[in-house]
Formats: sequence, structure tokens, C-alpha cells
Amino acid sequence: MWTGLWWNKLQECLPKGAAAAPVIIATDKTQLTQFSGNKSVYPVYLTLGNIPRAIRRKPSEHACILLGYLPRIFHAAMHLIVKPLIATGDEGIEVTSGDGCVRRVFPALASYVADYPEQCLVTCSKYGTCPKCQCPVDMLGKDEPAALRTSELTEDIITQAWDSGGGSASAVEAECMMLDVSGGVKKPFWVGLPYADIHLSITPDVLHQLYQGVFKHLISWCQDLLSPEELDNRLRCLPLAHGVRHFKNSISNLSQISGKERKEMACVLLACLIGKVSQETMLTFRSLLDFI
Repeated sequence: MWTGLWWNKLQECLPKGAAAAPVIIATDKTQLTQFSGNKSVYPVYLTLGNIPRAIRRKPSEHACILLGYLPRIFHAAMHLIVKPLIATGDEGIEVTSGDGCVRRVFPALASYVADYPEQCLVTCSKYGTCPKCQCPVDMLGKDEPAALRTSELTEDIITQAWDSGGGSASAVEAECMMLDVSGGVKKPFWVGLPYADIHLSITPDVLHQLYQGVFKHLISWCQDLLSPEELDNRLRCLPLAHGVRHFKNSISNLSQISGKERKEMACVLLACLIGKVSQETMLTFRSLLDFI
């Protein structure tokens, strides 16, 4: 959606003069208590892609609203929440915009924000596989591209498994798991949503997949190239700079590193490699840091 390609593709499907309304849904299971009952909640939030990001990300602007709290029956509850998008996505709804004009708006699920376990739950993907593509588990470390998953493919696999499973939930789940699909639900909540593909709607989990995933490997590679002690010394010797954290106590002894700390490390990591590695290695690290 952020490239504009999604907008143009959706606009081509809508009537002339219609306006698109990208719906962004986010869920995140939140632990409330640790020792007194182990209570947790499952909030669902909604916002629109038409709202500038600078406004969406500020809680004080109230551009992201709480829809409700999900019970254990995830897909059934989510279906009730997104059901209004089916009729309005097909027929549109007249909305008065800020400039006073009345436009026929077609809301469509554009983005679903969730961490990896919830991505698998939402897309009905087998845990441990990629929720975006059909790459087998034993090929995830390879550089060969795999075919993308689609909502139609996942729905067909689940439907065929239930048709041939004879009503046995265990048989259905076993058949789905063979095709890297979770068979725990008969009808996912996103079935029937117009202009939506749940696998394309999934966004990267920046915290867990990038800063606590890719960047964690970058630190390990730096420690292999320099040794942990030398990397710590180089970090200590970096000059102070405004807005940049100075790791005066090293990073090797840090435990329970937060995403914010990894982001601060990423700002200074490249400077620690100057004069120690080849130009090709520097370019490789810079490319990965730019990607993060």
C-alpha cells in the first residue's frame, strides 16, 4: 500500500469518481497479569490509510480506535467485526469529506498489523512457515523465490480438507498441515471481503523480524569479524553525538535487549567496522542496515 501500487490497482476496480478507503486493522494479545490469574486481553484496533501517518501514530489524535476485545473464537469474532466491510466494499457508502464534497467511498482491507504468531492465526498459515509465500520450511534459508500465497488458495485448501475429512477435525487439520495451512477453522473471517487478499495485507513485524531478527544476526557477524571485546571497545571509543546513544558500558553484557536498544545500536554499528573489514563487507552491512 505504501508504494501507491495498491491504491492504483484498487482505484481501477472502482466506479469513476469513487474514493478508496484503505482499512488498517491491528491486533495484539496483551498480558495483563503475571501472577494473579494470568489474565490477558485481545484488543482489535482500526484506522484508515487516508489519514496521514503522522496523525495515525499519535494516540492524542484518536485516529486509531478500539473496536473491541476478541474472545478465544478468533475468526468467528473477527467475522462479526469486518462483516460491514462486505456490503460497503461492494456497493460503496456516501461520505462527506472535509472539503464538503460527498464521495462514494469503497472501504477495503488493505493492511493487517500483527506479530508473527498472530500472522499465522490470521492467515491460517501453519506455524513455522511464511504467511506470505508457499516456501517450504526446509527452503526458508535459500535465495530461490517462492510462489506467493493467496486467499483463494488457502480457502480452497481448507474447503477441500473439510469436504474430504468426513467431519473429523483431526483429519482436516492433518490434511491442511501437509500443505502448510492451519486447519483449525472452517471459514476464515476474511472470506468474502471484496478487493482483499489477507496474505498481501500482512505487514512485516519490524520489531521481531528486523530488529530482533535480522539485526541480531548482524551483531553476531560483527562479533565474529572483530571479536566481542574489540566491538565493545570500538563502541566505547565512538565520539559523542547529539541524538545518538553512546554505549559506554559495551553491548556484550546487555541482557533482555529491547527493540529501542537494538535500533540505537543500528545507528552506530557501521562506524565500528571502518578500517577492519573490506569494502565489499561494508557495503553488505550498509545494505542490510538500510533495509532495516
